[in-house]
Amino acid sequence: MKYMRIELLILTASREINDYDIVVIGQGIPMAAGAIAKMNHAPHSTILTEAGMIDLNIFQNMEDVGDPGCTLGYSYSVDLFDVFTTIVNRGYCDVCILGTAQLDKYGNINSSAIGGYDFTNRRNIKLSGSGGANEFAGHSNRTILTIVGGDFVKKLDYMTSPGWLTGGDSRRKSGLPGGPTAVVSKYGLFRFHENSKEMYLAGIFPKTNIEDIRKTVPWDLKIAEDFGKELEKIPPPKIEELKIIREFEPFFGIGAHEGRILQSQVLPLYYERGVKNILTE
Repeated sequence: MKYMRIELLILTASREINDYDIVVIGQGIPMAAGAIAKMNHAPHSTILTEAGMIDLNIFQNMEDVGDPGCTLGYSYSVDLFDVFTTIVNRGYCDVCILGTAQLDKYGNINSSAIGGYDFTNRRNIKLSGSGGANEFAGHSNRTILTIVGGDFVKKLDYMTSPGWLTGGDSRRKSGLPGGPTAVVSKYGLFRFHENSKEMYLAGIFPKTNIEDIRKTVPWDLKIAEDFGKELEKIPPPKIEELKIIREFEPFFGIGAHEGRILQSQVLPLYYERGVKNILTE
């Protein structure tokens, strides 16, 4: 079965979640990765959002982090303040999954502004901002990052959320626990060196070569073999995995304009008859 790279990205990110993990998820692709993990290999994981819905049972990608209409229910609800103070900041969150617009070699994130924070300059672009990302990246035990339309950069235009800061033990010296453990792009899987905390290529997607990946990275990218490790050849998705993703979110990989047109045609049928029937027609 044919697949899109974004589908393999979602699956690869989802595999970073273990059964029984407590997972806080961001919007869009991170949300899909968390939900797919719970549907697939981590049924006992607990999924939550910054809006306060705990132990979500999501049946389709949520319009926002406070959208109960896309769930079959959740165990309980708290407010945003409690998510931070009683769960995340106290160290109970095993994993957070976040999307990025800019990413440097130490896993520091920009999701605030491209070009600078002076919006009198028309060349500067305002992004969605931190939301809960700074708290999640700062206090979760592990952070999984996804990068789709964004860029790897030598220097962030704005630091929204902390990764390994300047590398080495700089994050620990700052008093922050946890840290990023994986980055997933449309070309492969990256991890961070145990000592330097610099990102390196750990796995590669099918029909991708290392030089193509190096062209997207503005620093001297190391690969797993440079550290005596095996470079993982990530296999294509299985048919049953693709079915799970496409039933959960049929619109991944479609351009925004085309997606809106398709949504206006399909969603009324989706709610009348259910997505399974539509996908088999």
